[in-house]
Amino acid sequence: MQAPKRLQRMLLRLQKYEINITYVPGRDMVLADTLSRAYLQESNNKSQTELETECVNMVEYVPVSTESMEKIRTGKKTDHKLQILIETIKKGWPACKKEVPTEITQFQSMQDELSTQDGLVFKGERVVIPDALQAEITQRIHSTHIGTEGCLRRARDCIYWHGMNDHIKKYIAKCDICRKVDAKQQKETLRPHELTDRPWTKVGTDLFNFDGREYLITVDYYSNFWEIDYLPDTKSSTVIRKLKAHFARQGIPEIVFSDNGPQYSSTEFASFSQKWDFKHKTSSPGYPQSNGKAESAVKTAKRLMRKAKLAGQDPYLALLDHRNTPTQGLDTSPAQRLLSRRTRKLISMSDSLLQPKVTKNNQGLTKNRERQSKYYNRTAR
Repeated sequence: MQAPKRLQRMLLRLQKYEINITYVPGRDMVLADTLSRAYLQESNNKSQTELETECVNMVEYVPVSTESMEKIRTGKKTDHKLQILIETIKKGWPACKKEVPTEITQFQSMQDELSTQDGLVFKGERVVIPDALQAEITQRIHSTHIGTEGCLRRARDCIYWHGMNDHIKKYIAKCDICRKVDAKQQKETLRPHELTDRPWTKVGTDLFNFDGREYLITVDYYSNFWEIDYLPDTKSSTVIRKLKAHFARQGIPEIVFSDNGPQYSSTEFASFSQKWDFKHKTSSPGYPQSNGKAESAVKTAKRLMRKAKLAGQDPYLALLDHRNTPTQGLDTSPAQRLLSRRTRKLISMSDSLLQPKVTKNNQGLTKNRERQSKYYNRTAR
């Protein structure tokens, strides 16, 4: 729900009523509504149950650490614009637009979404960031160089300031590390596979080389959650051992999709698929795009690892951020779709946000597939 908590409290109070709204013209309203003119005076003697139902602490639901919250409060004290905004929210917005202070005119169109609590300003459930902290917050959002859209989705999850999208886009456009690893060629649109109805039903796997070392990538078609394993050698037995570790942890998939490399076309791998009771399907020879899910995961993994190396950062933190970033077109991240929960990261979150919660994304995946097919079929005959 995007409404401020004060409106959510009103909605909670109205949930116990079944309301039927009927329009009555003024000429037919002979008797005045007595109750609306002789209402009861507001009483402070509310029951404990009502107080517990109506009081919602917004700070507990924002995925921002306590240290960051304190820094935002401190920055708010020296931000003249936010001080005026808080006073306006408390006193009420002027009825005439001309009477709104010039410092906060950009917030006038969203006044119904704004609220204040515990020294902070919220737009819906997102905390408004003071001007002095916007540059630092932008740098922290892009610390793992996950890309423009990924950074925007992370930011929209918990923070807001006027012009935030444009600010983040311009910052990323000037990032030297991101420009060095940009794709040199236009990506080819891939034909989507059949949708699965639950996690880890169908997984794709592939090998890739980075900095002279061989790696194995294993990706879930449902959640787009992928794992990377270092391979001391490229023997079929080594690949099988790594896959067994994942299957023992997440369960045995029904289908394993790969290319026609010697590791997967060996008799040993065929025996592995029979003993572990899964179907092994391979891409068409000479057409690696049919294993598009794994190929796409390899591109993303290489890009993240290269950025982490250039920035001198831990690549596993980049993988953690990628797995916790909501996917475009969906409201959930790969970790939420596979594990049914968020995973703890450097930006601290409350315990309630880390509790397991089953997520369904079939509708979102269907829309993504339809959009991909639309663009693919523009040039297909």
